[in-house]
Amino acid sequence: MNFDKNVYPTTSLARLATGVCAAALMLCAGAALAASKDTKSAVSSAQVAEANRPPVLPAEEADTAVLDAAGPHRFLLVDPYMYSGAHVLEGDDKELAEKGLVPSAKNGAFAMSADGGKIYIAETYWSRGDRGAREDLLTIYDGKTLSLEKEIVLPSRLLVVPKLGQIGTNLDGSLAYVYSMVPASQVHVIDLKDDKILSSVDIPGCALAYPFGARSFATICGDGTLGVASVGPAGESTPKFTKPFFDADNDPLFENSVVDRATGEGWFLSFTGKVYPANLSGAAPMIDKPWSLNVAAGLPAAGTGAQELAWRPGGGQLMALHRKTKHLFVLMHAGNYWTHKEDGAEVWVFDADKRSLIKRIKLAGPTKGIAVSQDDAPLLYAWADAMGPGGGVSVMKVETGEVMAQRRVSGSIGLVPGL
Repeated sequence: MNFDKNVYPTTSLARLATGVCAAALMLCAGAALAASKDTKSAVSSAQVAEANRPPVLPAEEADTAVLDAAGPHRFLLVDPYMYSGAHVLEGDDKELAEKGLVPSAKNGAFAMSADGGKIYIAETYWSRGDRGAREDLLTIYDGKTLSLEKEIVLPSRLLVVPKLGQIGTNLDGSLAYVYSMVPASQVHVIDLKDDKILSSVDIPGCALAYPFGARSFATICGDGTLGVASVGPAGESTPKFTKPFFDADNDPLFENSVVDRATGEGWFLSFTGKVYPANLSGAAPMIDKPWSLNVAAGLPAAGTGAQELAWRPGGGQLMALHRKTKHLFVLMHAGNYWTHKEDGAEVWVFDADKRSLIKRIKLAGPTKGIAVSQDDAPLLYAWADAMGPGGGVSVMKVETGEVMAQRRVSGSIGLVPGL
């Protein structure tokens, strides 16, 4: 813009310039004030957002859950196939909530120490899963933390549908016994204090191991006899055998017979329901006169006829012992001879000393295994196919047969402390 000083005097130009500058200053000041207000607003919002933000979680610290020491109602249900391990349950829990799982290789054989503080597994691994170099192990877990304690390499072991007599320990937990058939029938004796194989006791023609006492085990033989081996400090042993007392061809024994680990008293059950009492702790094993489950129940003795219908023992883990009372629990079903694998419909409870029936407990459905806690108010554990009617595990009061808890969980072997 050109200003004519004749039209606009100098003073007017000065005033105009001053006004322009003042207006500019006011605009700048206004802008600055607005910016200041916006900044304060933004800071205030950030502070509010920060104040409302949830607190930062503390860093996680890894730990190990610890179970209480095993009481008399601790129960291990071994599932050797689907879960490859043992479910840890408490019989007093109305929900039977799973407390943990003890892992194992498929088809592992389990045992528990008398106080429930140790869990032992005879298991097998291959370097390429289902082939390659084979390694057999005795694996030991802590019963409270379920953490691995040690592994002891075994020379071999029998791979078969899991049975109670495949693995066991002596009463104080200083020795373990693992049955093998490679290349012949023998029992590996493992020193659990020094973690070494003490010896391998040959038991030709015999199978499984039933530990009792400090350093002894019994075994069932195919010629109708029973053998007992006592293991010396250096592992030396010379098994002693009874005379033949059962007919292995026509009325064989169940491998799920029971032996009291403390006293060496045993009860061996035949397919027709004959019970052979045994005293294994003497200088030589002794077999007493057999008695019939059916006769004790007021029924005719069951025979071996193919078409002979009778109440018969059957199932997987079909026999249990309550040590203090010497009460025997047997799964029973109605069937012909040679139905020894049939699931049970009832549990019959016998007084082994009096050779008499105490009671019959009707089951909700076909049942393949039972176990009994060893306290003065014992619980009866019964399990069946988890997918079938009434399947899973049920916990009952022995006195009344009342079902206290149920849970759909799979398994084939049940273990309790105290045996």
